[in-house]
Amino acid sequence: MPRKDGTGPMGRASMNGAGLGLGQGSGYRRGPGKFVTDPKVSQKELLQEQKELLERKLDVISKQLESI
Repeated sequence: MPRKDGTGPMGRASMNGAGLGLGQGSGYRRGPGKFVTDPKVSQKELLQEQKELLERKLDVISKQLESI
């Protein structure tokens, strides 16, 4: 391993946190309120965006199926 002291690839450094993903300072949140949406965006606009995303994904899947 790095220092040949048996501590593994990370050396003697320990992981911070519980290893559950990105923590403070990264722009991501965990816990209550992480899925809060902008109140300025209407439900209809959110659903339209989801629909467009799903249509693009379906197009990709269809092209993959055609190539098989």
